[in-house]
Amino acid sequence: MFWLTLSLVGVNLAALVVLAITGTDVSGIGAPRILLFILLVSGGGAACVWIFLRSQRTRIVEPLDRIIEITHAITDGAVSGRIELGKNALLDVVRVADAINRLAHKAAKDIDEMRRLERVRSEFVANVSHELRTPIFSVQGYLETLLDGAMDDPQVSLQFLEKAYNNALRLNALLSDLIDISRIESGELKFSFRYFDIGELLRDIVHTTEIRAAQRNVTVHCDIAENSTVYGDKERLTQVMTNLLENAIKYNVDGGDVYVSTKHVDTTLRISVRDTGIGIPEESLPRIFERFYRVDKDRSRAVGGTGLGLAIVKHILEAHHAPIAVDSGVGRGTEISFVLEN
Repeated sequence: MFWLTLSLVGVNLAALVVLAITGTDVSGIGAPRILLFILLVSGGGAACVWIFLRSQRTRIVEPLDRIIEITHAITDGAVSGRIELGKNALLDVVRVADAINRLAHKAAKDIDEMRRLERVRSEFVANVSHELRTPIFSVQGYLETLLDGAMDDPQVSLQFLEKAYNNALRLNALLSDLIDISRIESGELKFSFRYFDIGELLRDIVHTTEIRAAQRNVTVHCDIAENSTVYGDKERLTQVMTNLLENAIKYNVDGGDVYVSTKHVDTTLRISVRDTGIGIPEESLPRIFERFYRVDKDRSRAVGGTGLGLAIVKHILEAHHAPIAVDSGVGRGTEISFVLEN
């Protein structure tokens, strides 16, 4: 109101100045006409001032009110809000709004990621607790049974000791995998890349699994291409191939086969492990590299799986920038392959 009054006074003065500049003789005009002239000029000026202030309100005041409203909402945690301004908003105000929108968008993404990580952490803790509890309770139960008198029967005591020992081995394997995946995901595990002959490595791994394969009546075949030199971390790739080969043996059928092979593809080497086992249902394929995911939980625990092996494989191969592919179907076996620089 102050600015409007001041503007009207200014307009009145302007009217008088106009009369003076034009040299108008006001003596014969009369006071009523002078007053009418001043009122007309004042009215026109007031209208101009009102239109100007109105336009500035839609260009500045209302957009700023909207910005303040949204920033308060963002402060209260409602990061999904977005500032929408009219086409008449002042350019500088629009720029401020765009900056706040970008900030809100980034904050929303950060919060979504934090929530996702919290869900992953909670699921991980729950899975770890469950996986640790099972072998620990089993060992405890077998030992309590032995202490309650089962030790007096040599055959029963030996059987219970073997079961307790197997569960202790499973617990040790689980803890080892937990340490590995924790170090990989935290970035603590350092990789040592160099050129080496992966063909020789594969033959050694096949040799070490021959006894286990024979126990399950599975035959392992090895077809290694010449010049199977690759660039990678030999120790970690040993871990990858051991895991894939052991899975191919564990989840095979009686009298089944496992084929380990390498093949040159342009400037790369394709490494493959294929089995004639039970296969993986199509709906489970997207999840087999998740931590603690098992297609068949009972069978996996029965053969000693920790549920972390393929998750570790995935992380190691990602560190090598090695694409991994899975081809599987129920009753026709599984093939897992990846590619390394040759």
